[in-house]
Amino acid sequence: ISNMSFNESHARSVAKTLTVRVCFTLSHILNGYIVTGSWMKGITIASFAVVINMILFWGHERAWNWVQWNRKPKDNMFFVDGHPRTFSKSVTWRALITANNFLIPYLTTGSWQTALAFLTVATFLNIVVYYTHERMWNLIKWGKHDIQ
Repeated sequence: ISNMSFNESHARSVAKTLTVRVCFTLSHILNGYIVTGSWMKGITIASFAVVINMILFWGHERAWNWVQWNRKPKDNMFFVDGHPRTFSKSVTWRALITANNFLIPYLTTGSWQTALAFLTVATFLNIVVYYTHERMWNLIKWGKHDIQ
């Protein structure tokens, strides 16, 4: 076990927040279309989610930065997150965002059935989006450093 701790900069968290938001906005538009058959409904849902979910993601990212579990030193990368950590971050993000994936579609359509359908599709698709996003960022050295 290493005595080193690892950290990601605030700038890295902001960059990850922006890139994940692009991915999730596209996913929300697609989810809205799949559930309602309307691209405009998907765009409306995605529009509401942009700011709210960016703030939630940034907070989630900073909270996980405090947790050192399953971070390891890596040549030329300072550190990498192990798959169990990425999986755990994916699950906690999903738990946090589930309410928004019901509430926003409900408020924009007025239908709890549509909101529930959106939530169902989003739950499965967005776990894949989030996990893939985390693994891609794991390959990028920028903004990583160790604390001794």
